[in-house]
Formats: sequence, C-alpha cells, structure tokens
Amino acid sequence: MKPCERTIQLVAASMGRDLERDEALFLKEHAAVCPECRAHLAASDTAIGILKGGLVPQEIDTPPLFNERLRERLRERAGHPSWYRYLPQIRFRRLELGFLAALLLLAVGAVTFFYFHEDAPQPQLVTQKEVSTDTPLSIDLEYLAVHPIAEVTVTIELDEGVVFHSDYREIADARSHTWKGRFNEGINSIPFMVTVEKPGIREIRTRADIGDWRHEHRITLTSNGKMLTMAMYRLPKRRI
Repeated sequence: MKPCERTIQLVAASMGRDLERDEALFLKEHAAVCPECRAHLAASDTAIGILKGGLVPQEIDTPPLFNERLRERLRERAGHPSWYRYLPQIRFRRLELGFLAALLLLAVGAVTFFYFHEDAPQPQLVTQKEVSTDTPLSIDLEYLAVHPIAEVTVTIELDEGVVFHSDYREIADARSHTWKGRFNEGINSIPFMVTVEKPGIREIRTRADIGDWRHEHRITLTSNGKMLTMAMYRLPKRRI
C-alpha cells in the first residue's frame, strides 16, 4: 500500500478511535514530507478539536446515507473506486433511442400476442378434395342440431371469379345467397354448386346464425386451369 493511501485510511480511522503509537508516528513522519497529506491531517485535527471542545454536539443528525457516502469517498481516495465505476459509459443519440424504443414495443407486442392467442381455437379442416375444372364443384355445408330448430339463416358469399352453378339466372348472377329454413334433429346438409372461372386462389365464406351462435366456414379454391383443389375449414363458433 502506498504511503498516501495508508495516510487517508489512518486519517479516517482517527475520527472514530485513538491511533496506535506506530500509526501516529507514521502519520507524523509522512506528513512532514508530503504537503497534501499534511493538509488532510491538519483538517482532521481541526475537526477533532472542534468536537472535543464542545463547539458542536457529540451526537448530531447526519444527512441520509452520509456514512455510506463518506466511506465511498474514502475508498475512492485510497484507490478503490466503487463497483459501478467500472461500468461502460453509454450515450445514445435520439435516433438510436427511438430505434431501441421501437424494438421494445415490438417485443412487448409479440409477447402479448402469443400470450393471449396461445390457447385460441384454430380453424378445423373438415374436408379436402380435387376435381377437374371441366365440371362444377359440389359443396355440402353440414350442421349438427341436437334438437329441432324452427328458423335458421345461412349466408354464402363468393369471391370474384367464383360463380354459383344454377339454372336460375338470379342465383347464377348473384355474389351471395341466403338460405332460410328449418333444421331437424341430427345432421342437416345445405348443398350448392360453383364453378371457378380463372386460375388462382379464391375463397367462399359462409355463416349460419343458429340461436345465439354463429357458425362459419371458410372454403379455399385453388385452380391451375385444369384441376381445382377445395379445402373446407370450420371456424370456432361465437356468440352474436
């Protein structure tokens, strides 16, 4: 340990106890050759003299964290800086702060989305088949009724490029069709036929309002001009 470091420690120790003979001798000898340590020792002697002389009370109320800050300062003067002095000093510009804030918002949004949607019910594949585009596609919407239902409304909506196949002109030209009727107990089927005019991916959306619940289907039609692939999905029912 360097002489000046030991001097700082002994000066601090002298504020709370009487120094040993060899410690006091060391302070005296070092202060004789070191002006800075001599100034520290003189300041300490003045403070001790004031306390012993009764000019201030022996017990005083110190500011909060005074003792911790004093020890920290003494450690720094002795060459032992606090641990956080070793942390790198990072400064961000406004653009960088904005970028970090955006990343944080994205992270929070992703966590929130997966937290609330992790257990959400997913669409269920009901049926899938492939047919030639030379013939109309026949589709059956099936609903299970646990008891007879007097009135049910089923609506079918078509994407552009999909048309109803019907001998009735008003149906063939319509973009949607609504069926109203009665469901019997058990499986109830509502058939209809469509054709796809051009290659590509199209969709048919259906909804059936049964009591307080809405039942929906999504039907995707993928055509390459020669073959047509149909996939029907049942969506989770929801209250209306």
